[in-house]
Amino acid sequence: MKNKINKIITLETGNKYFVMKQAIYKSENYYLVAEVNEDGTDIKDKFAMVHEFEKDGEEYIEMVKDQKTMQVLLSHLNFEEE
Repeated sequence: MKNKINKIITLETGNKYFVMKQAIYKSENYYLVAEVNEDGTDIKDKFAMVHEFEKDGEEYIEMVKDQKTMQVLLSHLNFEEE
């Protein structure tokens, strides 16, 4: 699992997201992300939690849709200035 904080990831949909926070929950990698414009220079007002996983040697990222998982992840992230 690589550290992707402060990096931009692109989903299969073509949407780009800036990784703000990273968490490991139940040995799985999760990121709090903010959508950015196409050239990656401006953050939009759209935030999400995504789940990174590996399948058949390939890395995939999917949106977290389960509210219970989302609440657990958000409750453990530190939002104080670093």
